Amino acid sequence: MKIRLASLQNGFNRWLETIEPSELELSPDHFDSSLEVGLTAEITGGRVTLQITVTTPGHFECDRCGNFFRQSIAGACSVMFIKRDEALPDEMPGDDLRTFLPGQDELDITVDVRDAMLLAMPMRLLCREECRGLCPRCGVNLNTESCNCQVNAAP
Repeated sequence: MKIRLASLQNGFNRWLETIEPSELELSPDHFDSSLEVGLTAEITGGRVTLQITVTTPGHFECDRCGNFFRQSIAGACSVMFIKRDEALPDEMPGDDLRTFLPGQDELDITVDVRDAMLLAMPMRLLCREECRGLCPRCGVNLNTESCNCQVNAAP
């Protein structure tokens, strides 16, 4: 995802864009809907400060019971671009502070948007917080059925 510098005015600029998951190399198994990207750019002198928000529904498998569910994922990040005559030697895409060169006409924020989305995903994907999961003995989904197993407590 790229931002054309010529389209920005000094001061604050706000806009929304819609992009497809494939543009960020997100798995179509999990992300099958468009992503909404909110951008706020503050332009002052040779500095561009970006606030990025990204939201989309995702399709996931519960880590406890194995059922599939949809959940909205929302992430955010900030990036600052500073105009310099040359990039810093150890500068990488995805860094919070980056260089843009004189004459450069666009800023690539693809990595930033993708990282914001992936970092917003929960470590444990649960269909709901109170999911009871599967019986460790017979494998029945305890959210929808009961079982008669006697699970022994550890001594």
